[in-house]
Amino acid sequence: MDRVSTIVIGAGAIGLAIARGLAMAGREVVVLERNESFGMETSARSNEVIHASIFHPAGSPQRSLCRRGRDLVYSYCQERGIGHRRTGKLVLANTESDRPGLEEFFRRGRDSGVDDLIWLEGSEVNKLEPAIRCHAALSSPSSGIMDTHNLMLAYLGDVESAGGAVAFNSEVVSIRMEDRGFHLSVRDNSSQPVSEIRCDHLINAAGIWAPRLTRMIEAMPQILIPKIRLAKGLFFKFQGKAPFSRLVVPSQPAWRSGGIFTLDLAGQGKFGPDEEWVDEVDYSIDESRAAGVARAIRSYFPDLPDGKLVGDYAGIRPRLNGPGEPPANWKFQGTREHGIEGLINLFGIESPGITSSLAIAEVIVRMVDGEESPFSAEPETSAAAGIR
Repeated sequence: MDRVSTIVIGAGAIGLAIARGLAMAGREVVVLERNESFGMETSARSNEVIHASIFHPAGSPQRSLCRRGRDLVYSYCQERGIGHRRTGKLVLANTESDRPGLEEFFRRGRDSGVDDLIWLEGSEVNKLEPAIRCHAALSSPSSGIMDTHNLMLAYLGDVESAGGAVAFNSEVVSIRMEDRGFHLSVRDNSSQPVSEIRCDHLINAAGIWAPRLTRMIEAMPQILIPKIRLAKGLFFKFQGKAPFSRLVVPSQPAWRSGGIFTLDLAGQGKFGPDEEWVDEVDYSIDESRAAGVARAIRSYFPDLPDGKLVGDYAGIRPRLNGPGEPPANWKFQGTREHGIEGLINLFGIESPGITSSLAIAEVIVRMVDGEESPFSAEPETSAAAGIR
């Protein structure tokens, strides 16, 4: 029977960043990952954008963590030689009626410390990106792109250099509470034997699978385990030379219908995600959705040629809000919320999660050290009182 101080479940960008922070703080840490490598689900299927922190309202974890995480990830990429570029981003008001929404994003960005936002009228946008037709836009020079694979690889290297370990093909099949800490049964998905490991602190950073893991803990109040909604997003590669030199975010509904334009570090352009709500994890690509994506794009890029969109990949984001509901705040559950000493659950961490990963890690390291989450407690905390 092995025992370690801290176990992190999930080797996506968030889990690896947390493990890195803990290991570099001198804690013994092991990461358990059900897949054969790191970041194979949500993290590997993102658009690789470094977000500036424009869209999130005051008081939300996304707002403060994205803003700090942006600076941290730029510095980290620079120090480690990880590919990245400040491409800049245009956030559009496609029509005159979209202006109030754009003004709200301008206020939010300024209030969260994004002090380089520039308001542009449609004619000014057209001078920067001749193919775009819109009524106004925000220019965000501090938005950019990064190589998320090598970012996670560097996190992994830091974990191991600081004495931590990452175990791949290691799926947690049961979690039991003991007098001191947690007892996990872990299946080796490559050869099927089950091993046992104990820990004092358990960090649930399993993304899509976080609620399922939490339900394994008998003492966990079920009312505090949120339902994760699966938002599947398809990305379509643009064949040919990229039509824009910056990232582009249109107004709704084009935003959610695949109209967002991003670049990769090689200069290849893509559109997406085209979002749909699904009940199961499924990364297949439906090429027939390209027609709807093209309509969304033409709301601001009317000269989009036919036949230029080819299905590239799909990702699934774990959301705490459902269809038609406003975006929900990320949840960081510690002892204050559920009453279980040593357990930290992360729920609903999606975009801009990778941008925020190093800032999220700072929060979790402090929580492991005994501090409370800096974000508001769950309203049902009384239901969890006294559980140990």
